[in-house]
Amino acid sequence: MEQLPAILRVEDYKLEELLRCPERFARRKSGRKQESDVNWRQLVQYAASHTVNDFYRQSKETRGVETIHTSVENWWTNRNYKFHSDEHFLQMKQTIKEHLAAFLLGGGAPSMPIIFYEQMTAYVEELDLEISQIFHLVSAEQEASLDHYIVQKLAVDTDEDALNLYFHMTSVFCMSAFEKLPDRIEVFSLLSGKQVVFVPDEQSLELSYDYMFLVKSLLPDVDFFKVNPGSDDVQLVM
Repeated sequence: MEQLPAILRVEDYKLEELLRCPERFARRKSGRKQESDVNWRQLVQYAASHTVNDFYRQSKETRGVETIHTSVENWWTNRNYKFHSDEHFLQMKQTIKEHLAAFLLGGGAPSMPIIFYEQMTAYVEELDLEISQIFHLVSAEQEASLDHYIVQKLAVDTDEDALNLYFHMTSVFCMSAFEKLPDRIEVFSLLSGKQVVFVPDEQSLELSYDYMFLVKSLLPDVDFFKVNPGSDDVQLVM
């Protein structure tokens, strides 16, 4: 049987790494990525993501500040040398405990999302491109109705470039996969405890398509992003 030609697939974590650190991305691309490439931001993101995952796997009756703090302790790295100092190592852990507890228990997070920490892939016909994205939290605006939904992400990196990438990629993905834009796209900063809200519409969607087309045209090595159609060879990076 004739094999279909490979298509381009962009994965959110690869684009984030390319945006944040082109040198480390080049090492990953060449197969030279090593444990030493992991930085403190990635370790913080890893612990926070697993803590949120734990939270939603618990019954509502057992969710509380103590269980959140326990999860952070369980998932927190012992590689204190990856942080600026021992003080920074401990300060970050305490900050993540406080901000996650405030977010999960203070009304910012859904009581039970439709999707939590799931990697999804969609083909975007307008761009002739596959997008693979990890959805942290997707919830319905109203119970028992999927007509209106919210997409939320918990992130360490919340600079303008990272936010633009996330907002545009999420808009394009959702329109292709769900045929409807989310009511809101929210990013919760794990470091500051603040939330950034983006409300997509038809006009912003056009800008999002333009943005992702530009991303596609600027990929440093197109062959590195090619996959066989329907391939599930993706990596879940929380």
